[in-house]
Amino acid sequence: MSERIVWVVNHYATNHERDGRSGRHEQFARRLTDHGWRAVLIAASTDHPSGRQGFGPGRLRRRWRGPTHDFVWLRGVSYARFRAARVLDVLLFTALVLLPGSLRDLPRPDLVVGSSVHPPAAWAGSVLARRLGVPFVYEPRDLWPETLVQFGAIGRRSPVTRVLALLERLCTIRAAHVVSPLEGAGRYLAGRGLHAPFTWVPNGVSPELDHDGDGDTRDMAAGADPTTAVARARSSLSTDAPFEITYLGSMGPANALGPVVDAFDRAASRPGGEHLVLRLVGAGPERPVLERRAAAGRHVDRVVFEGQVSQRRARAIGRRADCLVANLLPLDLYRHGTSLNKFFEYLLLAKPVVLGASVPNDPVTDSGAGLRVDGGDVDGLADAFTAVAAMTPAERAERGARGRAHVLAHYDFDLLTARLADAFDAATDAAMVRDGPTPTVLGARS
Repeated sequence: MSERIVWVVNHYATNHERDGRSGRHEQFARRLTDHGWRAVLIAASTDHPSGRQGFGPGRLRRRWRGPTHDFVWLRGVSYARFRAARVLDVLLFTALVLLPGSLRDLPRPDLVVGSSVHPPAAWAGSVLARRLGVPFVYEPRDLWPETLVQFGAIGRRSPVTRVLALLERLCTIRAAHVVSPLEGAGRYLAGRGLHAPFTWVPNGVSPELDHDGDGDTRDMAAGADPTTAVARARSSLSTDAPFEITYLGSMGPANALGPVVDAFDRAASRPGGEHLVLRLVGAGPERPVLERRAAAGRHVDRVVFEGQVSQRRARAIGRRADCLVANLLPLDLYRHGTSLNKFFEYLLLAKPVVLGASVPNDPVTDSGAGLRVDGGDVDGLADAFTAVAAMTPAERAERGARGRAHVLAHYDFDLLTARLADAFDAATDAAMVRDGPTPTVLGARS
C-alpha cells in the first residue's frame, strides 16, 4: 500500500528545530510513517505561550520538509506584548488556513485532522476536508466552550459560548472519528447528543530525548545558566543539603501556580523547612503575578524564577531536582479527563511528584510515583512538600523509578502512535464503505 497523507491543522504545533521542543503532533508525525502515513502539520508562525512572532515583515507562509513529516507555518499575530491580540492571532490563522492557495504545493491529503486548543482551527480543518472530499478526524484537546466557562472567562449564555458550542457541534457531526487525549471526551460529547466513533489517545513520552545532554547551545549562547540563580538561593540556606522542588512548564491561569507558591512559603516556614528551594521554570502571562506573590512571602530569597528553555534543558533541570510539582484548579471540568504533558514528562524523569488535582485518575497516582492532594489545596500541597522532603533518598528514588516504568509501559509515543494510526485507518475505511471505491478512469494518469 502506498503512503497516505494526513494534514493536521494545529495552531500551536511545535517543531523541534524551530522551537527547541517537540510536541504531541510532531512526536506522532515522526512515527506515523511506520504505519503507512505521512503527516503535514499546519501551524501558526507565532510561538505559544510567549506569543512571539516567528516571521519577518511581509512573509505569510513558510514550508519545512523533514525526512518523516512536513511543517507549514502560516502567519499569525504577535501577542507577546498585548495578550488581547491572541484573538486576532486565532482569526488570522483560521482565515489563512481557508484562503485558497495558502496550502498550495502540498501533497493532497487522504485525511484531515482538526485539532483544538481553539475550535476555529478544528472547524477550519473540517472545511478543508469537505472541500477536498476526504474524511475528517476531530481532535478536541480541550473542551470548548466548557473550559472557558468553568475558568470564568465567558458566561454560559454569552454569544461567544454559543458560537463555540456551534463549532464543537459542527466538528463532531462532520467527523468520521474523534480522537482526544481526554479519556472522557467521548462521553462528554455524547452527553450533548453528539455521537461519533471515539478513540482515547493520551499524550506521552519520547524516551530517545531523555538523555540528550544538559541542554543545547541556544540556551547557553543566550547566556541562560539556570544553575546560577539556584546556587544563590542555596547559598543563603542554613543547611548544606538543600531540597529543590521544581515546576517545569507554562505559567498561565490553568497552571494554578499561586497555590504552589503559597504552599512552598508555608512548608519552608515549618521546622525542617529551612533547606527547601522552589524553582519555577517557564514563561507565561501569570509570571509577574507569581513573582509579586512570592515577594510577599517570607522566603522570597528561596523562590527562583527562570525563563522558557528548550525541552532538552528542561529535562536536564528536572533530573537535578529532588521533587517535581504540578497543580490544577479544582474544576468539575477535569472529571472528563486531563492529559497534561508534564504528567508524563515528570514521570519520565524518575523523580517523585507532588500533584494537586481533583481528578478521577492520573498517571502519578496510578504509578505510585508521588503524592496527590486536591487541586488548589495549599495546606495539602505544603504537607506533601514536607512529606517528600522527609523521605530518604532511597524512598524518593523508588517512587521515581515506579513512575518511569509506568510511563514507558503505557505512554510511550511508539505505542500511542499505533493507536492513532488505527483511528486514521478506521476513518478512511469507513469513508470507503460509505462512498464506495474511487472509479478508475481509463487513460487517466496518477
